[in-house]
Amino acid sequence: MKFSKLFSNLQEAPWYRTFLNPVINQIENNSTLLDIGTGSGKMLEILSNEKNVNCIGTDTSEDMLKEAKLKLQNTTSKLVLTQKGKSLPFDKNSFDYITICSVFFHLEKSEIDIMLSEYLQLIKKNGKIIILTPTGNNNIIQLSKHLFSFKNTTIYVWYKATKKRAKLWKNNKHLLNYTSKYKLKYKTKIVMYGFAQLEIITK
Repeated sequence: MKFSKLFSNLQEAPWYRTFLNPVINQIENNSTLLDIGTGSGKMLEILSNEKNVNCIGTDTSEDMLKEAKLKLQNTTSKLVLTQKGKSLPFDKNSFDYITICSVFFHLEKSEIDIMLSEYLQLIKKNGKIIILTPTGNNNIIQLSKHLFSFKNTTIYVWYKATKKRAKLWKNNKHLLNYTSKYKLKYKTKIVMYGFAQLEIITK
């Protein structure tokens, strides 16, 4: 089975909705949103169906977007295949929100800064860039205490696979330093029982 199919199946587990909820709760109904690294499109599916959000998702993986297309066939969401390092094909001031889930902690700081510079042009005045990242906090016992069920077994794979990079991201405070340098509004919150971090940059 392809990784894209495995990842798509993982996103259907109840714990993944718990992971996404802090972002979903930030999004207003009938807004416009760009989801970076949308994968198999679970975020777009939820926001389109539950909040009537006008969504566009991008990814550099054609296989992931094929999975997303299946999830989103009954929505108005659009998908765009992009190339790493290339500018995005959108007009300035196009979106109320840009969401980035489980992406930045895989990248170098220089890559992130270039991406943020572009994203700040794409969001409207007072628009928000919302970043969600695992923290690598706590342990398997705490994970089981809050989220164990037979439908959530994939969370242990997620926790182990992301723990090392997640801890590095949480400790480096790169977005805090970036927003301070460019005089942007920044706030952060630990969510999902301590297993994820929500960071919000406001233009």
